[in-house]
Amino acid sequence: MADNENALRAMQNCFHSQFSVDEAEYEDIEENRRTSVEEDSIYLGCTLSQSFNPDIHHSPVIKMGWLHKTPPQGTLVFQKRWVMLDAQYLRYFQNEKEVYSKRIIAILSVTKVLNVGGQKFEVVTRNRTFLFRAENNTVREEWVSVLKETIQQHCNSMEKSLMNSSDTCGQRASRVSLISKQGYLEMSGLRSKLYVVICADSVFLCRNAEEHSQGVGITSIEMNLGAVKGTDKRSFNLTTIYRTFSFVAESEQQREQWVEALQACVSHSLSSNAVAQKIWSEEANQRCADCGAPHPDWASVNLCVVLCKCCAGVHRGLGQSVSKVRSLKMDENAWTENQLFLLLGNDKVNLFWAANIPPSEMLCPSSDSEERQRFVTAKYCQGKYRCYHALFGQQEALNKALCNTIQTGDVLETLSLVFCGADVNCYTGDPELPSPVSVAQHYGQTLQVEFLTHNHNTELPGSRAGDHTILEAALPISHTGYLFKTASSTRAVTERKSKGDFSRRWCSLNQGNFSYYESEKSSSQSGQMKMSDVLCLVVNPQGKHGYGHSFELYHDSGRVYLFGEDSPDTVREWIKVIGKALVPPVAEDLVGWSFERVGRLRYTAGQSFHCPCLGWFSLGGSRLLLLLHGEDQVDNIDLRKLQELSMEQEAAAVVLVDRGRRLRLEGDRRPDYQGWLSGIQQGLGRGDGPLDQQQLTETEVPVIVDRCISYITQHGLKSEGIYRRCGVNSKIAALLLSLRHDARQLSVKERECPSTRPSSTASPQSTEPLWGLSSTTSTDENQMNMHNLAIVFGPTLFQTDGTDNSAGQVVEELIQNYQDIFNVNAEQLQRQLDMISHVIKAQEEHAEEGTPSPLTICGIYLERKEEGSELLVQISQAVSAEELVCEVLRRGNIPPQQGDYWSCFLVNDNQEMERPLHYQERALAIYFSLGKDCHLVVKRNCYMEAMLIYIAAMVDVSRNSMIKFSDEKGQRGKRTFSRRLCVLDGTSLRLYKEVKSTQPERECQVHALKVYYGIKKRLQPPSCWGMTVVCEQAERDKQQWYLCCESKNELIKWLATFMNLQVVSFCVTETYSTFLSSLFDFFFSFSFFI
Repeated sequence: MADNENALRAMQNCFHSQFSVDEAEYEDIEENRRTSVEEDSIYLGCTLSQSFNPDIHHSPVIKMGWLHKTPPQGTLVFQKRWVMLDAQYLRYFQNEKEVYSKRIIAILSVTKVLNVGGQKFEVVTRNRTFLFRAENNTVREEWVSVLKETIQQHCNSMEKSLMNSSDTCGQRASRVSLISKQGYLEMSGLRSKLYVVICADSVFLCRNAEEHSQGVGITSIEMNLGAVKGTDKRSFNLTTIYRTFSFVAESEQQREQWVEALQACVSHSLSSNAVAQKIWSEEANQRCADCGAPHPDWASVNLCVVLCKCCAGVHRGLGQSVSKVRSLKMDENAWTENQLFLLLGNDKVNLFWAANIPPSEMLCPSSDSEERQRFVTAKYCQGKYRCYHALFGQQEALNKALCNTIQTGDVLETLSLVFCGADVNCYTGDPELPSPVSVAQHYGQTLQVEFLTHNHNTELPGSRAGDHTILEAALPISHTGYLFKTASSTRAVTERKSKGDFSRRWCSLNQGNFSYYESEKSSSQSGQMKMSDVLCLVVNPQGKHGYGHSFELYHDSGRVYLFGEDSPDTVREWIKVIGKALVPPVAEDLVGWSFERVGRLRYTAGQSFHCPCLGWFSLGGSRLLLLLHGEDQVDNIDLRKLQELSMEQEAAAVVLVDRGRRLRLEGDRRPDYQGWLSGIQQGLGRGDGPLDQQQLTETEVPVIVDRCISYITQHGLKSEGIYRRCGVNSKIAALLLSLRHDARQLSVKERECPSTRPSSTASPQSTEPLWGLSSTTSTDENQMNMHNLAIVFGPTLFQTDGTDNSAGQVVEELIQNYQDIFNVNAEQLQRQLDMISHVIKAQEEHAEEGTPSPLTICGIYLERKEEGSELLVQISQAVSAEELVCEVLRRGNIPPQQGDYWSCFLVNDNQEMERPLHYQERALAIYFSLGKDCHLVVKRNCYMEAMLIYIAAMVDVSRNSMIKFSDEKGQRGKRTFSRRLCVLDGTSLRLYKEVKSTQPERECQVHALKVYYGIKKRLQPPSCWGMTVVCEQAERDKQQWYLCCESKNELIKWLATFMNLQVVSFCVTETYSTFLSSLFDFFFSFSFFI
């Protein structure tokens, strides 16, 4: 008796917080319990009869609330308990927040419910009586009534079931068969064992077998929230989201049996026959598409075949890029739609996949694993048995046929086209419906959309056979060793993981397969992934997680795996071998350096915005290495020199512009995309890092230095104590903030600077020595000789405290000998001195402080923006664009040629557009208004001759026609061009939605228009004959319209009309005909300029 009491008290200590049993209930109750199991025993968890349906096993709650309860020995000490009733069980808990009950009572074990007075009632079972007390009589009557009604309904259900059953013994056997395993187990913290029962999709904990047989227990655990893992030879853990139960079996063999039974219980709890039964309703789906085995319960959602378990295992081994395998029973949430399998069926699909199978190579249900592997690989990876489409090998024809077929419901034809080479991501030719998916959606073909979506990244048959494919398998690499691993997740690991979150695993990399085991001696894998399915390898910073060194693997299925170790050598070796196993041999340079992440991404480049390709990328610091599709050499991008970086939030893409090359990286909703984006942004060189991590010009000069030096050279040489004198603190702070945010995009007014205005007029070639030369040429005014400059810059450049003058001496020698150090010849030196003299002269003549100087040195490019093409030209406020062109051509030694038409263009690199300045526009005003990535370039106007011919033949200065139009909304992700009626006359530019429209959709006065050649490529214009119209009718009302013509001839006519009207707007004091006549005389007399 004492031993039983001690054991029960120990059990109470274990369950005290979640499903503990009342202290008094641990007293001996053998006198109230039957001494043996009677014939009509009610087994807990087995009261559902043979009509058991797992989908309705978890019954909804009928009633719940607070009740007071007494222990079984009749003491009057009532304890408050939260009581819950459903159709099968009556449970009570410590409180309403607890998950696991203190007691569970099967409804069929209740013989009667009695009112006993004093707001109390009894629930009587075969072996004991439970006494409850309500808050008042009304609540008590509700509980008694509901309990009686529930018991009666359950009894009626059981009687009906018995009437349909041949005998009672069969009924009992059916119920007992729901139990997959039962027996005694030790539980951590208890001296006595618990009786554990695995029944259907739940686990029941009871004190002993007798209690279970009478329909009473401690609690139940729903296994749809459980996970089972062995921890030792005899012990294992059952983990739910609420707590972990630790059990110990009698032997290692018993432990294996319990673990296997519990894992089967978890699978059973997550499974459902609903999807399988529906797909099996198509008779062809009742047998495996590969071997013919009956009742296949797996499927490949992208290949559209239903498979048995054995064949599904082989498909899974091919990787997600070939076959996306799903269970018909386990992956119910993935089967929101299954009409595709009902429409096609295995027989129809095999008309394509299995059209030419030799009888000797066919599979049967008894085929071994090697035969299955060989057959499935030949069938789906090589396409050996497929029915070749008539257009096979004709890429353009396949794509065109695909775009036509997806407008219909013929999914089988679509399947044949796709797996014979049609590109599911091809450009359809319609900018409003650019992809096949968008076309299918437009025509309401939901099954076509489903099929195309599943095959967005599918590896086509035969693609693995090529020697130079971008997904070519790496050389076989083997490596083994222990690592610590966390549970995989579907999101990037952003939170710090402690050592307690890791489990030690024996890891093996062999023949392109990465596997991990519980220990070195384990024969069964805990997990496996093919390296061909790994999208990205990420090396974490030291100390990010509990283990000092760690790395992450991003899988094609969306799972993220984190591994770690304290030994840097161990992790470094694993990163090395995984990197080599991940990338193809031609891309080994991607992993041969200290990268932060490496993997493959879809991208578009150049004009191919509608045809994404797959490439390999490696990122570390400010370097981005890449191997693009069709190339055999790794390229290198210095992120610090990027001309532009922009994000497309809706499309989850990032656009990089480097040396005129545009690269758009797609995220594809992958968990590693944000990591790529963050790494690229950090590599740009923004922020307060050292100079070697800042943004750079093309000549390797930090942009922040280039901006400041150019500014001081232009405006600060006459300032006393320049470089030593402090400016206004608030302006310094604002300027520093702008420089840190993005020095390349900095464009501020002079009044916003601490003393003067930054500019970009200094020649990039002269930046390095200019800071010394510029100041020393005005020593008398600014008091900054070489020695003083060295005192200022020495401690700054060498990061010293200034107490030691050795740094200053070094800097002084650098200034004194900069010609030799920076390889500056006499001609370059004289050019710099002349430029500085001009600047100083202009400043001396400057009468009013704070206004533009009457003479300014401006950097103008000749023909194109490139190294060595910039000319420094003196510009006054009165200089026109015509005079500027003449001066640049004179400085460039370019004689006039008959038929050449030269213009000064304002070029915006960021917007990818340019406009020729009207020859009467004031050049200096335009120059001072330049911002961000703008510059002036003098070059030939290729459209001018054709425009003049068109103008000469014009009768009326107006034009109207249908044109493709988009506005600034395209920059936010819509990117759609729609047809509009465009009308241009002497007063305004008007856009009408339709020809019949009477009110314009948009309107802008002619005098507020500026017309640029070109449209941003990332807006995906439908043709290359586009123009950007900037409408600025008010100071804060600026709009950009994008107009796209169908031909070059149409574009010339529109540009000529705009130019003609612009001529009129500049000449309001003369009659149009008089001015136009003089204009043509000028053009044809000096045809080298406009």
